[in-house]
Amino acid sequence: MKKIRILIVEDHEVVIKGIKTLLEPYDELEIVGYALDSEEAMRKTEELRPDIVIMDINLPEVSGIEVTEMITSQYPLCKVIYYTSHVDEEMITRGFEAGAYGYVPKNFKPQELIEAIHMVNDGQKFMKGIVSEKFISSYLKSEKEKKLKQDIPLSEREMEVLKHMSLGLSNKQIADKLFISIRTVETHKHNLMKKLNIYSTAELVIYAIQNNIIKI
Repeated sequence: MKKIRILIVEDHEVVIKGIKTLLEPYDELEIVGYALDSEEAMRKTEELRPDIVIMDINLPEVSGIEVTEMITSQYPLCKVIYYTSHVDEEMITRGFEAGAYGYVPKNFKPQELIEAIHMVNDGQKFMKGIVSEKFISSYLKSEKEKKLKQDIPLSEREMEVLKHMSLGLSNKQIADKLFISIRTVETHKHNLMKKLNIYSTAELVIYAIQNNIIKI
């Protein structure tokens, strides 16, 4: 079984120790390193190429949201999960706009972080309860959504991938449904983001909703 490689970005070592203790019993999870600030986070991401980055929003000097934007733009296969005490609606929205895949408040049950890691690694977003409601309601009303480009020609296969992804299917599920490889699905997603000038899966979902590719 291929292990899920995890980088922890957190400026409090006691929290890092707690995350390590939580994840160590799971054989499929491998902590490849940790970073205490934004500069170290970028260096470790370049060096270690983790699958998942567990990120605190409140980092010294440069925020976790800014670090997320840098990571997701430079390393699109690396997925960020916020593990933080922040529950501010605006901050949550900004975090997902920056490209995050998941959000787990530190006061959630520890098992929620494990679930988030598996879901996000499989290409799905992790948002639950009021966090999910806040994000969707705020994001749909944001100015950024209004500026999404329309009438951009997409190939038939790109449209299929976008539709299935927006309905919540994982990369593997899309690959199985369309009889293509997971790598091909990831390539189509990358091409979609490039064509539409979009930088996160969340924005692709909004684009699909706004252009009636899916209905809610």
